[in-house]
This record gives sequence, structure tokens and C-alpha cells, in this order.
Amino acid sequence: MLTPEENELLTRIGPGTPGGELLRRYWNVVAAASEITEEKPKKKVRILGEDLVLYRDRGGKYGLIAEHCAHRGASLYYGFVEEDGIRCAYHGWKYDACGKCLEQPFENPEAGFKDKISQPAYPVEKLAGLLFAYLGPPEKKPLLPKWDMLTRRDGVRKLEIYQTLRCNWLQAMENSVDPVHTYYLHAHTLRMRGNNQGAYYYRPLSKLDFELVVHPAWAGIQKQRVFAGDASHVEAPHPLIFPNMLMVPATNGYNMHFRTPVDDQN
Repeated sequence: MLTPEENELLTRIGPGTPGGELLRRYWNVVAAASEITEEKPKKKVRILGEDLVLYRDRGGKYGLIAEHCAHRGASLYYGFVEEDGIRCAYHGWKYDACGKCLEQPFENPEAGFKDKISQPAYPVEKLAGLLFAYLGPPEKKPLLPKWDMLTRRDGVRKLEIYQTLRCNWLQAMENSVDPVHTYYLHAHTLRMRGNNQGAYYYRPLSKLDFELVVHPAWAGIQKQRVFAGDASHVEAPHPLIFPNMLMVPATNGYNMHFRTPVDDQN
């Protein structure tokens, strides 16, 4: 069990915190690509305690930039998406996807002031219909998680966007490998709905354990459950991929859960 101090280290995830710096070393999903369209090319994003604006410029490049303009703090969510960036609706300052200030209308161009201004911005990559962002140090940027299920072309992918969970990221991941709550929460809920699947969780267990898993492309932990009784079998593992992903085997493939850390409470 974590001490309160250890829990704080992992669940405080704003800029400059140990937990936040850890999570910033990974690519995180910020949206489905289908959420960014020509009609709606912008989306507010809150991730790791930062308020950002995700957009796609008219040239097709994705950008993830701090929401409030470096000039007077106006929200860039209300800005104008242009060919090579986004322009603040208040005074017209324009930024590219790297956060570089491209234009400052009515400022003296010879002063070079725009070259001294930059907006916090982060790289965005599209993979399997998802938009991934990296918020860590550029020199530490890892490869995109181009796993088989995200790159193969001989199947069908279905994306679902879930509501924000009112708990921190660690609580969500801890629940994923908690084997006991399924007997009460899942089984009772299914039974109350008249769903016979509730009986699946009521079976006795002959083994309950955890193991570390090291895959060539990822590492994590998974619970091991061996059901006893007349319908005994070893349950298919549900690997928790460090730090905030869960892979659930399904009948015709896999369910992949990406849990994006929003802030300390969500």
C-alpha cells in the first residue's frame, strides 16, 4: 500500500511535479481525429493540469498550443485557424504549431519583437484514428506506440470516447487490476439488470495473483485469475500497460483503453 507521501508523488501531475514529469515522458491521447474537422477545427483540451487548444490548420498540420495568448491572455480557442497556424481573435497575433509567433499586426516589424515571443506548444501525431501528444522534453521524446493493433490494416477499429472520470489517473489504473470489486460491483450490477453474465463473476477462485509482464514494446502488470468449480478455466489476462493503458482481450480482437490524465482530480 502506498503511503500518503508516495500517493502525492504519483497523483500530483501538474508541470514540475514528479508524477507530472513521469507522465510527460509518454505519448498521451488527446482526442479522436474525427473530433477535429473543417467545420470544427479546434478543441479545448485539458491534460496534465494544462489548458490547451488542439487544432488543425488549413494546411492539415495539427497543433496543440497553450490556450491563453502570450499577449493579453485571450483564449486561442476563439482564434482563427489559418493556412499555417492560429491567430488570436483579440489583437491578431499569429502562432504556428511549434508556438512560434509569426505575425504581430501593427507592431514595428523592424523591432523584431515577434521573434522574442513564443507560445507553449507540443507535438501531435495521428495514429489509428487517434491524436497523440507529447508534453515532455523534446530530447526525451519516445517513439509512437505503433503496436500491431494500432497499425494493422486487415481489420476494423471502433473508437469510443468516454466521459471524464472523477478520480485521479492512478485510481483509474488501480481499479483495472483490482480483482475483488468484480465480484460485487460487476456481478451484482449485471444480475440487477437481468444479465446472466453476472454468474461469470460469482464462480469460486482457485488462484488469484499478479505478475510483471515485459513485452518487447511495453511493460506492465496483469492479474491472474483461475476459476474453480464446474466451469474452471484460466481467465485471459488483462495487461495494464505502464503507465496509463489497459489491453482487454475480446472475442474478435482487443479492447485498448487509453486513460488520459486530465489533472490531479480527473
